[in-house]
Amino acid sequence: MQLQNTARQGGFTLIEVLLALAILAMVVTATHQILDTTLRAKEASEETVAELESLQTMFRLMDQDFNQMTKREVRNEAGDFSPTYILHGRYNLNSQYDGIAFVRDGWTNPISLLPRSELQAVGYRVVDDNLERIYRIYVDQLDGTEPRSQVILENVEELKFEFLDDKQKWQNNWDIKALPLAVAVTVQQKDAEPIRRIFLTPGDGKVKQASSDDDNRNGNNNSGDKNDDGQRRG
Repeated sequence: MQLQNTARQGGFTLIEVLLALAILAMVVTATHQILDTTLRAKEASEETVAELESLQTMFRLMDQDFNQMTKREVRNEAGDFSPTYILHGRYNLNSQYDGIAFVRDGWTNPISLLPRSELQAVGYRVVDDNLERIYRIYVDQLDGTEPRSQVILENVEELKFEFLDDKQKWQNNWDIKALPLAVAVTVQQKDAEPIRRIFLTPGDGKVKQASSDDDNRNGNNNSGDKNDDGQRRG
């Protein structure tokens, strides 16, 4: 009789087993929820880091391009020269928003090993909600080839450029033959606040009379010859 009572005291009742299983299920569910929350937070963190890296890359490229902007005219397929050093406008370059194109200096070509100059025609536009940096190996568009493009930011829903003149006033358009003091870029991604950055340029916002040195430099860069009257020859 004593042995039977001892055996009963050492076992578990059905209620105790069910209660233990319920507690175990709660622990497993809670652990799963914590793990799922952790994974979601990790993914969100990685997306945020990727977006920040994309923004940093975009601003770094823009800083390099605008800081080395140069006074160089570009010829199109017909051989005509651009009226300004900066081509800018809404929907320019087939952009969804603002588009801009210009020539920058300082494209490294050690001891002229590559068959090109150190000048580079670059531009920025938005195509299919992607901000692209486009560039040409050769400055002039005489061969009619499409520029090369690099997507530097995704999910863009606004791109705007502003230009600082010599009177310290911001202009929405830049149609004079000079380089602005600075260029302001406003970029807005979907479900995000707009970001505005200002980049300095080598310009002063004033139109200056072309010097003989400028003419010789443009001639060396295949920008056309000039006769004594200042008119370009075909």
